Amino acid sequence: MAELSLWLDYYDDIYSGFDSRNYLKRRISDDFIFELRNAMKDMKNKFTDIVLLLPEEKRDRLNEKNLSESLKNYFIAQFRIQSDYCRHKFNQGILFGAAGILLMIMNSIISYQGINTLPVIVLRVLMEPAGWFLLWASFDSLFYEWKEMKKESKFYRDLAEMNIQFRSS
Repeated sequence: MAELSLWLDYYDDIYSGFDSRNYLKRRISDDFIFELRNAMKDMKNKFTDIVLLLPEEKRDRLNEKNLSESLKNYFIAQFRIQSDYCRHKFNQGILFGAAGILLMIMNSIISYQGINTLPVIVLRVLMEPAGWFLLWASFDSLFYEWKEMKKESKFYRDLAEMNIQFRSS
């Protein structure tokens, strides 16, 4: 059972300093997410728990269960958002690729038939770069963007699966 431990000075270290709402409604700090990401980057074993260490005199044990649930819900929500976005980008990449190939096939058919009127020539001039653009945009989306989004989705899935505990430092 591997633990991911982070030291906190206050509960506020988890949340954005610009959000003045109570803990259960506040936005999670980008710095906190950055530290989680850095700690998980070098993990050899899968972590099962996030342990947040606070000085004994700063702990509020009554609110810690609510804070844990709030963090867990945030990680689950972010995982769903990332998964949906990843699926959207994948579908968009497939659609762009299909549209690009279709445009290139149509351009080839028109070219093969040898129709050389002005409107057909203008159409071919527009279809050829559009087909290539859509095909390359598809490759970019499927091979680069999608890969990064899958990593982000996995990061939040891993966080959502972990138990969150508070302990005294």
